[in-house]
Amino acid sequence: MEPNYIIYDDGEISVGLFAKDVEADQKHLLSLGMRWLSPQPYKDEHGQTVMSTNIMGGETQWFLIPHSFGVAVARTLIEQKVADCGLADYFNEEAFKRMVSWLVEMDELTGAMCY
Repeated sequence: MEPNYIIYDDGEISVGLFAKDVEADQKHLLSLGMRWLSPQPYKDEHGQTVMSTNIMGGETQWFLIPHSFGVAVARTLIEQKVADCGLADYFNEEAFKRMVSWLVEMDELTGAMCY
């Protein structure tokens, strides 16, 4: 099972949007999924290679998140992207826009006007 859209991938965790029917790509057929990625070694302050692991002990398969939790994850991703806290390179713009459209279609993200 692979996502139709990979929204976020920072090398440690990946978040994707899954469509049960790619042709329809309708709001009620979309789900958010996540996976931990394979841990990558890094260099410490002495230049030595250090092996790392993640909370799951290694790479995992994709798993779908229940709708209410998926909405919470999606909102958090929006907050992180908007906060411009150095994570912008980890977002796929097309996939991000599709996620936002999905939230709007499901009435999970309301529009706002500034005065």
